[in-house]
Amino acid sequence: MLKYKAVYDFSLTAFLGDENSYSHAAAQMLTGGKLKGYDTLSKVIAAVIGGETAAAVVPTENSVEGAVNEVYDMLSGSGLYIAHQIILPISHSLIAAEGATLDSIKRIRSHPQAIGQCRSFLSKLSVTVEAVSSTSAAISLVDGECAAIGFKPKKGQIVLATGIQDSMLNSTRFSLLTKERSKAGGTVSVAFDLKNSPGSLLNALSVMSEADVNMTRIISRPHRSGDGRYRFFVDFDYAAGTDELERFLARVACACDGLWFLGRYDVTVADKI
Repeated sequence: MLKYKAVYDFSLTAFLGDENSYSHAAAQMLTGGKLKGYDTLSKVIAAVIGGETAAAVVPTENSVEGAVNEVYDMLSGSGLYIAHQIILPISHSLIAAEGATLDSIKRIRSHPQAIGQCRSFLSKLSVTVEAVSSTSAAISLVDGECAAIGFKPKKGQIVLATGIQDSMLNSTRFSLLTKERSKAGGTVSVAFDLKNSPGSLLNALSVMSEADVNMTRIISRPHRSGDGRYRFFVDFDYAAGTDELERFLARVACACDGLWFLGRYDVTVADKI
């Protein structure tokens, strides 16, 4: 694995899966100290919210499959902030038990995001595809007839195929979450709700345009209230100081029906794992 000097030195950091997961690799690059794996994303985030760990590393977006919706649904209002991000190249392998062949495989399991990133490969096979909570969970379930899509095999397992993702440019963005709000970094993330009125989204985005702020990303998620509204998540470049940012966010908030600051941070791009 490519070694990076840890950006932060936490006593304990939560991540999804085990040492055979991409999340573990991202956590090693981002943090010092010990790492603790959990079997679901909700448990990873709950660990840092509840103080069981000092930080958490979670996947937030894949270049092929898009946003990891579960993370965004939990992030706003959680009291957590994005402290740093790292983008890792993702090359999936088909992992099986020793002695298995491609013809002997009847089922393939993985996380829904990984399955979606390998649709073309899977479409050529006559197998049942099953989603599980993580690639690590899938690898742990490997047997003579069941294979997994994941990062690397455990002892006693083999790789039947490598580079099975649809895009050779496949990458995943991982976010380091903490309770501490960083005051530095070139990227800012916010979430906001809007009034149910014509032009409400345009009004909010116009504030950014008028301030000459470069918006780099926007996604929407159904509002958790279930009332048909949507919550918007926006990333934008920002170089000015903290006071200027606070004044800018206050102007954006005036055009919204609720705004959450999700973090100011830098982004590391890894060329390999």
